[in-house]
Amino acid sequence: MSKILKYGFVAVVFAATLSMVSGAFAQGVDVLRGGGGAQPHYVTDDMLLNADKDPMNWLHYGKDYQSTRYHQASQINQGNAGDLVAKWYLSFGTLEGQDSQLNVVGGQGYVTTSFNRVISVDTASGDILWKYERELPADVYPELCCDVVNRGVAPYGDSVYLATLDSHLVRLANHSGEVLFDVAVGDYTYAETSTIMPMALDGGLIQGTAGAEYGVRGWVRKLSAEDGSVIWNTYTIPAEGEPNVDTWAGESWKYGGGSGWITGSYDKDLDLLYWPIGNPGPDFDRHVRLGDNLYSNSTLVLNPNDGAIVSWFQYTPNDPYDYDGVNEVILADIDGKKVWLHGDRNGHLYSIDRTNSRCNWVVAMGRINWTPGFRDNCRPIMAWEEGGDPAMDVVYDRVTKNIYPSLDGGKEWHPMCYSPRVNAAVVPLYNFSMDLQAKKMEWRRGEWYLGAKVITFNSGNGSIKAFNASNGDLMWIRPHSTPATGGTLCTAGGLVFYGDAEGYFHAVRDDTGEELFQFNVGTGVHGNPTTYTVDGQQQVSVVVGAGGGGIWPLSYGEWLKKHTKGGGVFTFGLN
Repeated sequence: MSKILKYGFVAVVFAATLSMVSGAFAQGVDVLRGGGGAQPHYVTDDMLLNADKDPMNWLHYGKDYQSTRYHQASQINQGNAGDLVAKWYLSFGTLEGQDSQLNVVGGQGYVTTSFNRVISVDTASGDILWKYERELPADVYPELCCDVVNRGVAPYGDSVYLATLDSHLVRLANHSGEVLFDVAVGDYTYAETSTIMPMALDGGLIQGTAGAEYGVRGWVRKLSAEDGSVIWNTYTIPAEGEPNVDTWAGESWKYGGGSGWITGSYDKDLDLLYWPIGNPGPDFDRHVRLGDNLYSNSTLVLNPNDGAIVSWFQYTPNDPYDYDGVNEVILADIDGKKVWLHGDRNGHLYSIDRTNSRCNWVVAMGRINWTPGFRDNCRPIMAWEEGGDPAMDVVYDRVTKNIYPSLDGGKEWHPMCYSPRVNAAVVPLYNFSMDLQAKKMEWRRGEWYLGAKVITFNSGNGSIKAFNASNGDLMWIRPHSTPATGGTLCTAGGLVFYGDAEGYFHAVRDDTGEELFQFNVGTGVHGNPTTYTVDGQQQVSVVVGAGGGGIWPLSYGEWLKKHTKGGGVFTFGLN
């Protein structure tokens, strides 16, 4: 066994403005500890399929293929959560926002940072094992909608897989960080960019693209885990001659958006893939794309073998509010029914039958005024339809004021968790309104395609709410003065973990919402908590770092000036 090398970690502080960071790093790997001393932590298909029964690791974006974010470990529980202490902290050395999480296999952790860096860490000590730093092309930054963030790497086999801002898929050896392949997946000059954690499934990696804000026609692709080649490709917006292209006026489908930038879910029993799809393009001018605009703002049900569209459910047809339907899809068996749960940016929580994509029920999660109600199959009544409120339409000649919720929700992309222990969906929420005015625009390659003249965010707050997953009834609420900018984690110990924008990390009871633990991490939390077991001890880690995409940096710019910034991972455990 080769000698283990030990180097001190030198933090590099990155400039907050993108103009100062392009080309700052050479692509490659620094092995800080590893070599022959580190053993590969192999992830099999069986491990991925049974991650919902795994009390040790965190393998998927949502813990398991069902995206429940529910962990089976219960060593940390309602009786001892108040005894949690900080075990270690790893600084990323950057002031940019962080949207990622720590994934763990056999005690070895993997976390991504802004600018597509990957760090592998010994979760028992917090020591860095290796790091990967990528040189991004300078011309990628104007094509990014929502900061330089990344949501995590996918562990699979003897590797971890990174989707990059410049639309590449990079395969790294999990024990050393060595680059095994680096292939282009999309065209970043067209604004096809990636912040997603890919899904590892049956010999491939499935990922979608961002870019709807630039009029990119969205897609979901399965790529070979061996060499990155395309196994199948599914466009999320139909083209001429394809079913449902008539839901787009004229040729508006060509620039129709429909990004798939949040990781989907997989039903191993039905052998179906459920992938959330985002807003149409242009975001706010519905008048140039009349019709339902399928499959924007939908969950697509796909055949995982060839990517064929089996069915779908659309949350907001002909959307003028940018109610991006890309939020996670949780698969659960509830009261003898196979359902998916989805908290949408349009402010509603849905239960959908995943055998036929029919709606079971829908409830408002907060203040709503853009629709007065729903028709058959939970189709919303829109402002321009009979029964709607014409004053809530977004038009060219006036500003529509105080639309609830704002374009960031409702619920933003930050994932909710589902606890089968108490049959609850625990949702991080925003409570803001916005003012909008539409604007006619022509699509130009690589340029913003929003269709808006006025976008104004009004003051508001946030909350964590738990809903009964059988009927949508509210179980409990924890109000916050700021939007809920971090994901939630449910555990078999009867706990819900989450971080907030003011810099506190919380553990609360899953049945009542009573707070049992709070810790000031020193900066806002925009990432997700995960939990795992190492050396027989359960730990909870959360990625911290104020900023990221969405309403947070837009509405709280002044607040950020008065608070500490800086990204990293905090890890907690029992003494």
